Amino acid sequence: MVDNSPLIIPRRTLLKGGAALGGAMLLSACGDSAPKSAGKSITLKDQRGTVLTFDGPVKRIVTLPMPAASIMIAVDRSAARLAGVHDASWAAANQSILGTMFPRVLKVPHDIGTQEFAPNVEGILALDPDVVVQWANQGDEIIQPLENAGLPVLGVNYGKLEDVGSWFRMFSTVLGRPERGRAMATRLDSDRAAVAAVAAKRTGRAPRVLYFNRFSESLTVQGAGTFNEDYVRLIGAENVSSEVKGLVEVDLEQVLDWDPDVIVLGNFDEAMPDDVYGDRRWRDVAAVRARRVYRAPLGGYRWDPPSHESPLMWTWLAQIAFPDGTDGGLRDKIVADYRYFYDHTPTQSEIDTMLWTEANGASADYDQFSA
Repeated sequence: MVDNSPLIIPRRTLLKGGAALGGAMLLSACGDSAPKSAGKSITLKDQRGTVLTFDGPVKRIVTLPMPAASIMIAVDRSAARLAGVHDASWAAANQSILGTMFPRVLKVPHDIGTQEFAPNVEGILALDPDVVVQWANQGDEIIQPLENAGLPVLGVNYGKLEDVGSWFRMFSTVLGRPERGRAMATRLDSDRAAVAAVAAKRTGRAPRVLYFNRFSESLTVQGAGTFNEDYVRLIGAENVSSEVKGLVEVDLEQVLDWDPDVIVLGNFDEAMPDDVYGDRRWRDVAAVRARRVYRAPLGGYRWDPPSHESPLMWTWLAQIAFPDGTDGGLRDKIVADYRYFYDHTPTQSEIDTMLWTEANGASADYDQFSA
């Protein structure tokens, strides 16, 4: 007989999470019901449906999924509770303003998992975490070793905007700040509605956008059903790669056939607009002829995948696709969002760095983002 009652996980006493429970006493994966706590205890349900109960707000957190560290920092407005992060998260912080805003994150141990997110269980145990955040949708083999070692695991899914809202709620709950997560989720929904409202007023031909998740080693695009396609459509543009599904490698011949008006290079490799402009094989692509190739901004986290900074990507991309001689309020929004998420007021120089103003400077209409 299976015991479906939630388990209590005292701080530093590493026990497995219990099985899922329904009911209003739990925080659902979608964050529809608020968590209840007995005394100082905190109970929530992760995105696997697994129930975890802690004896109070967690103080030591290990994160394996790449966006989790920056989102956890944004929820807490601090890096003080991060005990360990994946190397990819550390690298993103080291390359971005996150390491400047929170120097402590660059000192956090980051040899806790492989590139495929298989955990270094011994290394994680040595960090004495209260909770480990791990992918819930990439197979049990990257979660079970942690749970077999007695570590409480908060399983998370990723890929949709709804997942980001769920992360806000779950992370804020284990941090003992549930109201912060609810406010962040509401803010995210409001930002999306505002972008959609502006897009609904646009008329005329929709510009054809092609986003490269990877460019240097392979031409990897985001097709139908992806988050990137969702926000290309959100701003009123067309995703030219929608005829393929998911994350797909294509060849140059396919790109020439699509002939996009705008090309966006993601932040998952080192490709820059000059790499495209300087390659004669690309000279007949409409975006290259018009010099409309851009490197996506890099802020506290990469702007192109789902995160709390996604609304900044939407604002930036809307101005790239529909330039009107202004920055669309982007620089002001960066300042407002960074104060809200990080308690940091970025300088104009820091904003220039985020926006890759030098690398993008030779591309059409990028002077709209000048300070």
